Amino acid sequence: MANENETKKAPEKSEAAKRTPARSQASRQRAESLGFLAIVAGILIALNLLGFLSFFARVDATRDRVFTLSEGSRRVARELDDTLTITAYFTPDLPPPFNAQERYVRDILAEYEAASNGHVQVRVVHPDDEEEREEAERAGVRLMQHQRLESDRVAVMEGYRGLVFEYVGDRHVIASLPQDTTGLEYAITMAIKQLTGEDIAIGVLSGHESPTPTKGLATLQRMLPTYTIREVDASQEIDRNIKALLIVDPQSELSDVELRRIDQFVMRGGSLGVFGGSMKVATDAGPDIQAQPTNSGINRLLEAYGVRMQENIIADARCGTVPLRTPLGFAIPVPYPPAPTVPITEEQASHPVLFRLDQAQLFFTSGIETLDRFREAEGTTLLRSSEESWSLSGDDVNLRIRQPREWEVSGFDGPHTLSVAVTATLPSAFAGSAGEGEAASIESPERSESEVRLFVIGTSTILRDEFLPPAERVEDAQLAGAMALPLNAIDWLAQDSDLIAVRAKSIEEPALDVPRGVTEATEDAMTAFEGQDEAGAQDALERRQAAVRAWDQRKNLFKWGNTFAIPLAVAAFGLIRWQMRQRKKATLKL
Repeated sequence: MANENETKKAPEKSEAAKRTPARSQASRQRAESLGFLAIVAGILIALNLLGFLSFFARVDATRDRVFTLSEGSRRVARELDDTLTITAYFTPDLPPPFNAQERYVRDILAEYEAASNGHVQVRVVHPDDEEEREEAERAGVRLMQHQRLESDRVAVMEGYRGLVFEYVGDRHVIASLPQDTTGLEYAITMAIKQLTGEDIAIGVLSGHESPTPTKGLATLQRMLPTYTIREVDASQEIDRNIKALLIVDPQSELSDVELRRIDQFVMRGGSLGVFGGSMKVATDAGPDIQAQPTNSGINRLLEAYGVRMQENIIADARCGTVPLRTPLGFAIPVPYPPAPTVPITEEQASHPVLFRLDQAQLFFTSGIETLDRFREAEGTTLLRSSEESWSLSGDDVNLRIRQPREWEVSGFDGPHTLSVAVTATLPSAFAGSAGEGEAASIESPERSESEVRLFVIGTSTILRDEFLPPAERVEDAQLAGAMALPLNAIDWLAQDSDLIAVRAKSIEEPALDVPRGVTEATEDAMTAFEGQDEAGAQDALERRQAAVRAWDQRKNLFKWGNTFAIPLAVAAFGLIRWQMRQRKKATLKL
């Protein structure tokens, strides 16, 4: 019996002996995994500390590199000849979203400091005591009010958010930073250029019922603080120190003397920008807008340089909207073909004038015809209307704001060229042509002494105050985005491109396309209003509201989908992976 029991127990010992090494192996694997994780964690902590103590690097994945200094900003900092002190005043513990501003400002100022070869010194002051608050006030930093949401009320907290720049005895102050920091780099670089750069002279042709820097172009003058803008009388010789001359929508004919003086300026190496000048648009009669050809004579110059501004207004099915007042007194936005929305391709955006622009909104623009000389000079076509565009011409062009179906379209004949740029050695418009009287004494080379820059666009509305956001209500950085096209053009003409890339970061994203349901309901409402059909108008407005709500829901769906889709996908992947490992463990045979 004893022998039998011993015989039976022997296999049990053998099984236990087999399980013991398996458990030991599993424990060893767990220990190795934990050790590996500990080593990886230690390496990551060490790298983090090393980066914090010695250097830092950031990856900017945004399309416009909004968190990375542009080359123009780095160049401005790098070319400093003396010490620039930037003092940032920030009250600590400001309520959201202002509490994140100090970190962003510190980061961007650190990049200026790193690019300056030691010439930028940054101070950060937290005005906690009375002495520091008085220092901020003396420097010109404004005490601002910030709303703080508490459990049962809305409180107001006062604090400082400003920058002071000091350079060789001069000072520039950003008294209060805007809530949106999108245009901060533009504001900082502009402040440095104002303190350190030499003013560049830009001329604006005077007379001929054209707008002037004080009347009609005041916003433009405000947005060009690093330039000296001078009115130019072209009946006299134009100062050679002027880098570029702007001709803005002349409404009467330029004399032979004026044209020859302008040509002389270009032949001597000056840049020329032409903004409209072939059509006179009367917008002072409300929605009953009219346009007539203007015999400004500007084509006598432009044709010699390879382009011709046409006497027409280009309309486009792809266009912006304007408010149309209904019989009941309220306004509804309607498409307005004389305001083409011009998309900009990647190839076109490679030109400095259109750098990183997605589209351009042009009101009342004429077409530009390019001639053989333009192609010989390898000129650049900057803007073109869509294929669904057409030309409006005649002695009296009716541009009245109306419903889309009321526009008479004889046939689409697009695309039309709307803007061009040329960099070349150009021939004189008056080579071999003797003038009469005073014009006969004006001498100029038969060809330009060097390569010159020419920019032509069929409208002046991109410059004029009445077509721009109210300057008193908008920060400079936002205006820089709205005026990026004309400001880039002037920088390019003046050969001062530092701000072009910086300005691109202030441009708003293009508006979303409005769904067809919204536009159709809007048109139906307008038709009903005009027919005094109040019931039909009410029904159309209700359909429009429903379509807008559906559109908002769709936008929210995309918004929250983008926010949570990736984290949920990662979590789902982890859950599936965990379940697969559990199944594998359950089926594992030792």
